[in-house]
Amino acid sequence: MHSPYPLPTDKPLSQPNLTQIWSEASIEIRQALGNSNYDLWFANARLLEVSEGTAVLQTPGSMYSIWVEENFKESLVSIFQNYLEPLTGIRCESVEADDGQEVVQDEEPDKPVEVKPKVLIEKVSKSKLRERGLKSGLVEKYNFENFVVGENSDLAAAAARAVSEQPGKTYQPLFFHSACGLGKTHLLHAIGWESLRLRPKSKIIFVTAEEFANDYINAIHKNALVAFRKKYREADLLLIDDIQFLGRKDGFQKEFFHTFNSLSDRQCQIVLASDCPASEISELEDRLSSRFQWGLTAELHRPEFETRAAILRRKRDDWNMEVSDDLINAIVERVRGNVRVLEGALIRVAMVNTMNENTVETSDVPEILSDICGDSEAASVGIDEIKEAVCEHYDIELKVLIGKKRTARVAEARQVAMFLCRTMTDHSLVDVAASFGKDHGTVIYAVKKMRAKCEQSASLKSTVELIKRRLVRGGRVKSSQPKKFPADFPNRG
Repeated sequence: MHSPYPLPTDKPLSQPNLTQIWSEASIEIRQALGNSNYDLWFANARLLEVSEGTAVLQTPGSMYSIWVEENFKESLVSIFQNYLEPLTGIRCESVEADDGQEVVQDEEPDKPVEVKPKVLIEKVSKSKLRERGLKSGLVEKYNFENFVVGENSDLAAAAARAVSEQPGKTYQPLFFHSACGLGKTHLLHAIGWESLRLRPKSKIIFVTAEEFANDYINAIHKNALVAFRKKYREADLLLIDDIQFLGRKDGFQKEFFHTFNSLSDRQCQIVLASDCPASEISELEDRLSSRFQWGLTAELHRPEFETRAAILRRKRDDWNMEVSDDLINAIVERVRGNVRVLEGALIRVAMVNTMNENTVETSDVPEILSDICGDSEAASVGIDEIKEAVCEHYDIELKVLIGKKRTARVAEARQVAMFLCRTMTDHSLVDVAASFGKDHGTVIYAVKKMRAKCEQSASLKSTVELIKRRLVRGGRVKSSQPKKFPADFPNRG
């Protein structure tokens, strides 16, 4: 236990004292909250002053201030009470700095930090910003304002805001991963639009990994590699979706490795999105896998009930649909899949509600959606159900599946089960590994192996899809009398 520093009553603490206290307290903050939380929220913070028993932290942006006060306030008070007395509270103040500003320390140490403009920020009209954004590859409808944040995506959304406000300064890179349709692409575009709004002169590029590869191939054919490298390596913000596409493609990986290093050396921001963690990308070079994990990795999970309902209410209002909250709740109860499936279900219910003479009741929703839910019900499948389905298909006992036997058939069944547990549920690597009595490295290997094998073997891919369909059907509510729809009724979802 440290001896608390007594707060003087006649004058504020000097800057050297504040710096020393922050330096010592930071060690305890890292130990108490973990490396990832410290690196994300406190690496660029400092103790600004202590006023009326309250420690004031300076953070690099408003998102930091809000998050720190809402999530870490009690822990910080407890830690700072070891250094300051009497201390009763914590408050955060943000410095909204961007690429057009620099933080300048006054010659007198007792004076607070001053933010002075380094260059003039270009004033650009909304139409000009829109034109630049579209030219950069951004999609206009994806922004922070219409991204619904829930427990499934709060860390990812906060990290996206952070790199928008302080690109290249908080962590490098930012890596999103999730199953399809959970918002990672939305966040990539939102980062681009917000960065462009704050720094209109910045060069932003949004591409998929496949587009990056195609650009590279075209540059080789046209003998234009210099122009290709100038385009990507001089970007201020590089946003790449579906980065898992680079797996098993050595030439592209080498080119992207040098692009990554060039941008990182210039402290330019890189944001990547994948349908799986970097460690699970099939045949990704170790040097790239390690770089993808340098900064912050944020996973987006399937949205819980409240978030799914909030998403649909937002969509209903945006699209001016006549769908009641009760109907939306009934849709959310029925559909547990990704946002695209939710949108399709909303459109279906809204159209039936408009076409029918009688108002659609909540009890009608299961019948209306019976033919479009599909894999959306997979969210209700658990690890035990997957194990049982795999054992039934391969005709082996559960104790064999989770045991040590390593015949070809058992090993394949075990890898299929691990792969389905990772792709059909939200359970972590540690949870899946524990359920099989293995370590997480075994699960990572199994998932990578199955991805590669399914690309090479149509038979194995069919086996995996068959087991998956059986699991999905097992979780669905079947309707005895399906509702009749017009022949031209759209089948969205």
